[in-house]
Amino acid sequence: MPQKTLLLMMSLALFLWSASVQAGPYVMQNEQHLTHARALVMAALAAADFKAEFTDAPMGNERRNVYQISSGATHLDMMPATPQRLKLMRQGKLRMIPVPLDRGLLSYRINILLESHKDMLAGAHTSRDLRAFVMGQNEGWMDVEIYRAAGIPTKEVRNWSEGQFAEQMEAGFIDLFPLGLEETLAFFLPHFRKRYPQLTTDEHILVRYPWFRFVWVSPKPDADALYEALKRGFATITRNGTFMKIWLRYRAEPEAAIFSTRRIIDIGNPFYNDALVPPEYRQLIFRPGS
Repeated sequence: MPQKTLLLMMSLALFLWSASVQAGPYVMQNEQHLTHARALVMAALAAADFKAEFTDAPMGNERRNVYQISSGATHLDMMPATPQRLKLMRQGKLRMIPVPLDRGLLSYRINILLESHKDMLAGAHTSRDLRAFVMGQNEGWMDVEIYRAAGIPTKEVRNWSEGQFAEQMEAGFIDLFPLGLEETLAFFLPHFRKRYPQLTTDEHILVRYPWFRFVWVSPKPDADALYEALKRGFATITRNGTFMKIWLRYRAEPEAAIFSTRRIIDIGNPFYNDALVPPEYRQLIFRPGS
């Protein structure tokens, strides 16, 4: 075989090998309530002209999720920013793309409770009033520390994704299970009520604190190309309006009445504030009444 032909074949083989490494397959978080987030990730990669294959990451609580992605077992997930994740990012052990996938609506928490106790919060006006109730949250969620920092009793619940916390409410162990406003109305409440029709949402208050779902990428070298493509892609789809079009295809902005008929109780986040979202992405944040 002529040397020139051999070199061409070797170059082609090297190119195909490097392309296959660059394109994955990558392991990405996949949960029902994150359909919009996955669609946004795919749109960002398309905008960056980056083709890749993905497989689903195993389900787990936040402690396991952090271990999976920081160790490189998972390449990409879409989770709220927590002190642990931010610390790992500063240490170079995790990468963050601070695009608010839920448009800041995670900052507004609506309480799920038993229909028989639907007026439990009728007299709550301040964070101090909330100290009379016991919140439930999943194990490892940093919301637990936020509520406890505000003096609100909070218990960690192992099983919650199908609405199992309703059983602990009926047993008197917890009173409330707060989740993000939009995700609760769009997905969680109807999903939970399939098995626990006794659940409903509180009509009296919304709790607010800075809480943002971002894109997180493994720090390992095999995710370098993915990370760079996501950075380019999210910048593009934010500028050209594609982000909003896709978000509205999967989600809906809460009606104004949801805010006007409820008291908003601010409790603050001791770990970070709204400035965590950089200026280039702040246009995506939902503003009630705007």
